Amino acid sequence: MSKRRGLGKGLAELIPAAAPPLDSEVIRELEVGLIDPNPYQPRRNFNPEELAELAASIKSQGLLQPVTVRTTLNGRFQLIAGERRLRATRDLGQTTIRAIVREVDDRQLLELSLVENLLRTDLNDIEVAEALRELQNRFAYNTTQLAQVIGKSRPAVSNTLRLLELPDTVQGLVRDGRLTAGHARAVLSFPVDHQEAIAAQCVTESWSVRELESRAAEANQRKPMKRPRKKGGSIPSAPAALRRAESQLIEHLGTRVKISEQRGTGTIQVTYHGADDLQRILDILLKGVNPI
Repeated sequence: MSKRRGLGKGLAELIPAAAPPLDSEVIRELEVGLIDPNPYQPRRNFNPEELAELAASIKSQGLLQPVTVRTTLNGRFQLIAGERRLRATRDLGQTTIRAIVREVDDRQLLELSLVENLLRTDLNDIEVAEALRELQNRFAYNTTQLAQVIGKSRPAVSNTLRLLELPDTVQGLVRDGRLTAGHARAVLSFPVDHQEAIAAQCVTESWSVRELESRAAEANQRKPMKRPRKKGGSIPSAPAALRRAESQLIEHLGTRVKISEQRGTGTIQVTYHGADDLQRILDILLKGVNPI
């Protein structure tokens, strides 16, 4: 499958959906009650009808693919992959499930959870964006590293992350499948205070992406020209411009960045995770600057 192209080193071999147990691993029968959920599970919605179909399949054919877990404290386990299989097994009232026990760290756990769902096309675009942002925030991934994890281009990753700039109601339309990612990106072209209304009208009137993009172009052409500020190189105060600036800094620094502005004066907040990450960010910001 094309979605596996470009996965991080060794990651493809660890994906439970695509690989048998490693030589050092065995399939075990674990108590369902000892398996805790995956805290990094990017998928938020589980279709009850699909779960019922899966449960019926497990009941008649057995569990064809074991779930994958890692060990935690006090003899318990944490799910890495296979939440739908685990839920369906619980719904059947079965008390044990076949599982591969695999030792991974938190970073690998999040990567595997994201990629496994992408391989099965189980995630909507907002869930993908949230998982990518989690990798950025927790492990300081830049867009190049994110692209390698999911096997997509850097522009595709940046466009996906931009979806999180949408109002929550518009993100909800994407989650529900009423708006495509293409529609959502076109909605971002409208002023922030118009995006919810435009998205709702788009859904109601079944606009195509091309029609929505055309309306966005017309709306932007009608916007009055603002008098330029005297100081050159300043970023316009429009929220969309600030969000674009945030995206550029996030890509450059590989971490979460928040820009806020009030009456022409603003702040840039850069998130770091520990002393090593702070030094990494300083090295990027001070590159080419002669030490005092």
